[in-house]
Amino acid sequence: MSNETTATRKDSPRPPLPVPVPAPRPPVEAADLQVDVLSTVPLVVGVNGEIDIASAPKLREELLRALRRHGARLALDLGGVTFMDCAGVNVLLAARRHARLEGGWVRVARASRRARNILMITGLQREFALAGSETAAAAQVGG
Repeated sequence: MSNETTATRKDSPRPPLPVPVPAPRPPVEAADLQVDVLSTVPLVVGVNGEIDIASAPKLREELLRALRRHGARLALDLGGVTFMDCAGVNVLLAARRHARLEGGWVRVARASRRARNILMITGLQREFALAGSETAAAAQVGG
């Protein structure tokens, strides 16, 4: 028996193996985020939806625009926030830094459970004067 019948010649063309190609994904958008100025005196901005790497630039732009237009004292209503990661925390810190440079502040007047948890875990509840954070911190230490 000859080895030539089972061996493949190097110069013989082989059909390429099919490579699975994933279906194209739609571009990441901040469609799940809604930012509204609820009041101008005092300045209250409501945020609803997910705050993540995709939506953070939109939120940052909206918060800084509100601070420039209406003054450097901003109360945030994060009651409708369904998700927040470090990108969201960075936006809040950037808004706070901007407000402080203008002699103002950024406070969180209301927060969803998820937003509150992130602020508590990162130790930022006092920085944003998170309403009820003293009670929540005492309950965590005592319970």
